[in-house]
Amino acid sequence: MHVPGVPHQSDVLPLAVRGFAAWGFRFRFESDDPLLVEVIDRCYRDLPTVHDDTAHVLRAVRAGQGGGFRVTIESPDGSVEECGTGRPRSAVLELLCWEVNRRAMATVTTQPVLHAAVVAGPRGAVALCGRSHSGKSTLSAAAAGRGWTHLSDDMGLVDVDAMTVEPYARPIMLRPGGRQHLGTAPPPTEHLQFFPEEWFVPASELGAAVCSEPQLLVGIGFLEWHDNALLHPLSRAETLHDLTVHCASLAMQGSAGFAQLERIARSVPGYRVGLGAAVEVLDLLAPLVGAAATQ
Repeated sequence: MHVPGVPHQSDVLPLAVRGFAAWGFRFRFESDDPLLVEVIDRCYRDLPTVHDDTAHVLRAVRAGQGGGFRVTIESPDGSVEECGTGRPRSAVLELLCWEVNRRAMATVTTQPVLHAAVVAGPRGAVALCGRSHSGKSTLSAAAAGRGWTHLSDDMGLVDVDAMTVEPYARPIMLRPGGRQHLGTAPPPTEHLQFFPEEWFVPASELGAAVCSEPQLLVGIGFLEWHDNALLHPLSRAETLHDLTVHCASLAMQGSAGFAQLERIARSVPGYRVGLGAAVEVLDLLAPLVGAAATQ
């Protein structure tokens, strides 16, 4: 199906980056803006690469001078969905990231997805669960700076049979407060026009190791703001309660999803994680994942 105003390959040859895999959602990005193509390729470079024709095509096309971008998604069957029109440069990347996240979630049917940052060391991974603005991305960026393995800054997909976490190394989204706390260097100057308040940064650019294989889940932390960093063990019942609060897929999966969370709570230790300085929190988590603490 052809949507008027959305170019086909026969109409115009758009610039395109390699294909990416966000869990079960495979996508390529195309645009007639060379700088936007460069930004997307940089931001998503930590995701696995795909080389087949089954990927969806995310397309952002300039709608004339001062008209912003028209964003669409073309399915492998050729159908096209409108995602937004008139988007300025400072809003188009946020929209694209939101669409990728939403569609990655839609590929999950039987496994729980935690609203969590996931970082790992030699012993395994810890999922740090929290609501928006709870410090997940700041901790992810701080762990990346130490060279820890980055799996995600926002969503953790758990294989309950193997008790592992599937990587989803989307770009870390850093808000001004987190950037100030960490002293993070800015992205390339020309890329900043695509970022409003939030910066999108690949974890590898901050020093993280990235992986494509699932990592053993060795701990689950639930983030709370405190004056000082702390790591307080939870009972299984407390862990299960907090898992239900921070499971993004529970509403879709119902009782089967709750049973999955019960299995996680029985097998993986839970902790209340008090957020003091990021460096202090990571020092407390380091023995859990088998990483070195700061000296």
